[in-house]
Amino acid sequence: MKKVLMLSLMLIWAVPASATVYTDVTGETLSNDIMDIASVEVTNTATDVSFAITLVGDIAATDWGKYLVAIDTVAGGDTASNAWGRNFSMTSGMDYFIGSWADAGGGAELYNWDGAAWAGPALSSPALAQFTTTITIPLASIGLTAGDSFDFDVLTTGGGLTDGVMDSLGNAAVQGDWGDATTTNAQTYVTPEPATLGLLAIGGVLALRRRRS
Repeated sequence: MKKVLMLSLMLIWAVPASATVYTDVTGETLSNDIMDIASVEVTNTATDVSFAITLVGDIAATDWGKYLVAIDTVAGGDTASNAWGRNFSMTSGMDYFIGSWADAGGGAELYNWDGAAWAGPALSSPALAQFTTTITIPLASIGLTAGDSFDFDVLTTGGGLTDGVMDSLGNAAVQGDWGDATTTNAQTYVTPEPATLGLLAIGGVLALRRRRS
């Protein structure tokens, strides 16, 4: 029994981050493949949440893409615009905004809506791969803890201050030209609590022990 308890505790410690994969229609953008979202994997640990954005094109070879995450955590928020002033808005209201880029090794900025204007930025560095950029931020930085849920969308755009959205995870319609406006819809992600995942791990160990008895 002592061995089972020790193994259970080890599994709780080693429980991987929870992950949800959201797939997107490909081939619907009117621009470069680095604007075309293939999927977004959202993961969380007890302290952080990550957005792994996979594109159809090679973002390492063509490093001018801008990848945005719009986040809705509470009622209200900015329903008219976003922190970068790009030509899109979120129907439910945006409380936090991540603007990231692949240029020169990549970077990201996190802003929050204070009820009247966008405040920030807090800076972070995404992890860039050939087709994927992964942005990780603390849950606390968007006012959440493990067990909370939030709505979000992931969007692609260019470097121009008035550029529109070329692809959106929450809007499967073909995007327009660079100057066109977009109203996006949100996906929902629930961040499982580590305690819940740990209990599942213990249950698996105990079930395995019963089968071997």
